[in-house]
Amino acid sequence: MTSADLIHSSGHPATARQNAVLIADAEVGTASPLVESLIGKGLHVCLADTADAARRHLRERTISFAIVELVFDDGDGIGLVEAIAARYPRCRTLVHSRFCNLSNAVKAIKSGGSDVLPKPTDVDFLIGVLLNKDLRQPTFRSSFPAPGNVRQEHIRDVYRSCGANVARAARQLSMHRRTLQRLLKRTPLL
Repeated sequence: MTSADLIHSSGHPATARQNAVLIADAEVGTASPLVESLIGKGLHVCLADTADAARRHLRERTISFAIVELVFDDGDGIGLVEAIAARYPRCRTLVHSRFCNLSNAVKAIKSGGSDVLPKPTDVDFLIGVLLNKDLRQPTFRSSFPAPGNVRQEHIRDVYRSCGANVARAARQLSMHRRTLQRLLKRTPLL
């Protein structure tokens, strides 16, 4: 039995049928804090590590919530979001991916996604967005990173992926090379 076939439940059969969550993400396993938190909230959790396994869950079960990664070895998450929206139009679908950028976020929302969050995201915040909780509470506000920190992290990731080549990183970031050099000088931990 693979992780794509495992189904976890809180033990409440009536509640589980009404509040099933499909997690279509190869990085999320049975011991994940996300899975444990969802089960602790009384939700039924279906795991899929491939797009094909996620489609199989969609055919076999009724789901109320979904958390979808954008990239799979056997397909893309946008197609999966479309399939969820077509089969369960009232399903709240959250795209949670390392491949979040503006164009992917727009595609995901147009395809039927409810929200888009980049990885990594705090588990409590992620569940709050998924379940449409009031996020104005102080505990949720402190868990979302400041925009400046997100920008610095993105610049650092691109700089590292370019092998610490300033000119190449500046082209990837659509930024002047000297501007990137100044940023790197100000925050040497990049």
